[in-house]
Amino acid sequence: MLTELNQNKKIELEVKKLGIFELRGLAREVGVSSPTTKKREELIENILDRIYSGQLDDVVVTKKGRPYKKLAVVDNILNSMTLQDQFVNQSRPLSYEDILSFAQVMPVVSNVGNEFGFFDGVVRKNCNSDLYMFYDNKTSQAIFIPNELKFVELVENGDYIECKAKRINSNQFFATEIIKINDIEAKNYKYNKIDLGEQIISSEFLPYDDKKVFVGRRNLVILKENFYENTSFDALNNFALKNKYKIVYLSLNSSIEDQIKLRSIKGQVLSTKFDDQSIQSLNKVIDCINLCENLLSRGEKILLVVPDIINVVRALDYCFINESKMYGHSMQSIILMQKLLSLGRVYQAGANITLLVGCDEIDKNDEFVTNQLYKICKLI
Repeated sequence: MLTELNQNKKIELEVKKLGIFELRGLAREVGVSSPTTKKREELIENILDRIYSGQLDDVVVTKKGRPYKKLAVVDNILNSMTLQDQFVNQSRPLSYEDILSFAQVMPVVSNVGNEFGFFDGVVRKNCNSDLYMFYDNKTSQAIFIPNELKFVELVENGDYIECKAKRINSNQFFATEIIKINDIEAKNYKYNKIDLGEQIISSEFLPYDDKKVFVGRRNLVILKENFYENTSFDALNNFALKNKYKIVYLSLNSSIEDQIKLRSIKGQVLSTKFDDQSIQSLNKVIDCINLCENLLSRGEKILLVVPDIINVVRALDYCFINESKMYGHSMQSIILMQKLLSLGRVYQAGANITLLVGCDEIDKNDEFVTNQLYKICKLI
């Protein structure tokens, strides 16, 4: 009951953030009649009544009345209500690919002027079309990359790109120019995959609390909190920078203090602020996995840091709040974490990645930690 109340409150807050145009679009989606004749407060009340009464399955969106474009923000709210339908009665177990497909969005073109902007993020292929897209790292806008764009043939899943893009609606853009691919000017970028060869083993290590962190091998280490205040972490971070490691940080639902610390770190930071939309947390985890797999396939050395693993799992749980649970967390959250943690052993051939996972003493009692995290550590 408490979980259901928390979800309802979250949905209510998201609905109240919408403008009148978005409210009308959402009202049509949930089956509210004649939304253009209703005032804002009446629309909000009618939408929430439809949601809480569970009357969404029989909704048929009519084509009568004024045409409208469904916005991605509407999809985000509907996603939090209909996720259970996405995975119910599955004839096979859930997979990472299922979750990746769920997280895809499609472009919706509307006439909103000629506004341009500059964006950067981790590219993913939209399973429902030939388009590549990414979510801007700073604003979470959805950026789509047209097939005819120059240098698009060099782009693939997991690439980190910078581009110029034109607005097509309130929260989506079409790229008009690819500026950089993996920190290299697009005009000078060359697609490069390498044979990873034999497993890379190194005798080099740095002490971290009571652990030995080996640098230069497939490795996963559970660390104690407070992660950012540990001087050993600073030493490890400096070592990685000096030896040209690609450093990736994944920190979800993080506090203001942690956000300040993250801004001072040299590396690729994938983070969400405390109480951000759950769909953003899902996208950050997917981007992190795709980015690291891409870096490994290009032969890069990686230091992947997850300062608080349970915060990541809990942030994902909000996105899959109605789903069946395993170890107290949603099945989707567990699948994503298994995929992330297994990066240290994902290749039969060699791979150069050091994965650091923070987990404080209180969370050591979490069943996910005891049944999954430690289990994966033993296999690496």
